[in-house]
Amino acid sequence: MIPLRTAVIEHTTATGVHHDWLIEDPTLPNPRHPEARLWTARVTPAPSQWAKLGRFDLEILPPHRRAYLTYQGEVSGNRGRVRRVAEGWCVAELWSEGRLFLEISSGSAITRAELIRITDSRWIASCRLLKSSAPRL
Repeated sequence: MIPLRTAVIEHTTATGVHHDWLIEDPTLPNPRHPEARLWTARVTPAPSQWAKLGRFDLEILPPHRRAYLTYQGEVSGNRGRVRRVAEGWCVAELWSEGRLFLEISSGSAITRAELIRITDSRWIASCRLLKSSAPRL
């Protein structure tokens, strides 16, 4: 299992704010090729809330360009603005058409996520924090 780059971008549009979760797609022959597209899902909560919520919905989007792993700024076609709010690596312990099982490392946190397909475009994610070196309050 190779580590896959992942990022979450905050996407602000005229109709509101959501987050796009991007992951290199391990089903591609070369997920790191410059033209490789990213597995992409829209999520409402910020990644800092995922483990606290435990469960949340995802909406699968068309695969995004690789540039969005690092890009911040205006989106062409008057489609709003993006800002990266999280980035890191994940290991896909399972990646199938109906289920993903991921271990995500971002900053000092390690999170386990299970994503299950409900319909073609709707998935449910369950997340739990495994490790964080952040100070406890």
